[in-house]
Amino acid sequence: MDTDPLTRIVPAVRVDDRVTIRYRLDDGSATDVVGWLTRLEAGMVEVASPGDRLTSVDRKRIILARRVPPARGGRPPERWSVDELERAAAGGWIADNQPLGSWLLRSGGRFTNRANSCLAVGDPGMDYGEAAGMIIDFYTGLGLEPRAQVVAGSAPEQQLFDLGWRPTGIETTVMATTLAGLIGGHRRDPEVRLDRELQDDWWQGYLEYRPIPDHDAARRLLTGPRPVALAGIRRDGQVASLGRGQVTDEWLGIAGLWTRPAHRRQGLATKIIIELGHWAARTGARNAYLQVETSNTGAVAAYQSLGFLPHHEYRYLRPAS
Repeated sequence: MDTDPLTRIVPAVRVDDRVTIRYRLDDGSATDVVGWLTRLEAGMVEVASPGDRLTSVDRKRIILARRVPPARGGRPPERWSVDELERAAAGGWIADNQPLGSWLLRSGGRFTNRANSCLAVGDPGMDYGEAAGMIIDFYTGLGLEPRAQVVAGSAPEQQLFDLGWRPTGIETTVMATTLAGLIGGHRRDPEVRLDRELQDDWWQGYLEYRPIPDHDAARRLLTGPRPVALAGIRRDGQVASLGRGQVTDEWLGIAGLWTRPAHRRQGLATKIIIELGHWAARTGARNAYLQVETSNTGAVAAYQSLGFLPHHEYRYLRPAS
């Protein structure tokens, strides 16, 4: 009779499965390890815990073992407030920030509206008219158009509307899912390469996707803050598909998804998203979000097929003058 608890798991465990193992120590006591199998050999197993901590276990010492969900559980996206998720997202796209109460005045070298607008969530800590004036002064001083990012239907949006501010640009939907739901049933894909540093071919692909006036500012935003992963699929000697992942407050933020036209409708973006999900789970993340133009119904439907659901919408406002 086979007494190895690992062999009794059905279906059989494989490398990259997430497991919990209880095993005996030299003094006779027992301890637990939870993580991803990196080695599965006849006499021993190796488990990687979040933070890449490796634990080797003699299989003869294993008391109990079971497969667990591929990412940590916890508070699901629907139990995170809009303000909480917006602050986590702000932490994943770091510009130079100055607080305005709980609002953030952000400047990022003219690269993206998000990095060059005031995140107006919560309370500015002063009269709204005064806060609006400070937004105008801040961005005018940088030679930028004053903008505020507001959640649709929020009090800051209404207050700025009352002061004559009006929508500019597109409306964006923030979609979210649990990491366990996103990557469950999907194995890691060796075709997707993850880099911590910006690679030349990845950067050239990104520039094709999004022409950028200030390369230095874009590089800073794309590669920070840590932990960050730049995912790419290479085909025909060039990057065919790419995306960026960053973890803040147990959230994986996915951004910069792009596939070269000749390689579209082949599921490459899905491969990028899933691989970033596996990477983020190993850093300790629990949930994932991405942002999509509300009018892009095709993309919204594609993300919904992966388990992402709309969490909230936001837009940008500017002074009427």
